[in-house]
Amino acid sequence: MGKYLKTAMGKNLKELKIWKFFIQSCIGIQYLHTRKILHRDIKTINLFMMKDQSIKIGDLGVAKSMKGMNFAHTLVGTPYYLSPELWEEKAYDHKSDIWSLGCVLYELCTLKHPFTGMNQAGLILRIVRGKYEPIPSFYSKDLSDLIANWLQRDTRKRFSIHEILAQDSVKKKAKILGITIPTKDEVLLSIEQQKNQIMTVFQRK
Repeated sequence: MGKYLKTAMGKNLKELKIWKFFIQSCIGIQYLHTRKILHRDIKTINLFMMKDQSIKIGDLGVAKSMKGMNFAHTLVGTPYYLSPELWEEKAYDHKSDIWSLGCVLYELCTLKHPFTGMNQAGLILRIVRGKYEPIPSFYSKDLSDLIANWLQRDTRKRFSIHEILAQDSVKKKAKILGITIPTKDEVLLSIEQQKNQIMTVFQRK
């Protein structure tokens, strides 16, 4: 997706296209989070665009399984997309991925990062303060509200991926775009089916 944004040549994307990219990205993250996996490096260049403009999440090189634990502590990821809790060296969980996804959504709307600085110290300060310029006014309040929640410094107020996909605004846009949003239970069932298929293959061998 990073390459796609560069080809936009400073021309803002149509809102419906932004919704399409972001909802597909959310569904991918939903699958990871349901499996208790943190991606930890969500950014535009790790969201791969297929020929049909569908989005696939890639580069799980620093992903972490959270099975048996509630929080992670290692500072990994790309500076522009790292959450305040990481820069403050606090324990973090799946809500950190949501912050990074918020940075991606902001970038889709503005073609720039929400937080920048002359150096890393300046960047960190802006991220920790959580202050960013609003997205262009021609985009809907629904988009603006989602970004405000995702770039919420208080992790307790930041939506989980399941809460995001349950929002009326998201479900309405998904329906318009013809995108089916699986429920958490459906994702769990899919995971269980994959396990059964793998076990069947091994048993046959």
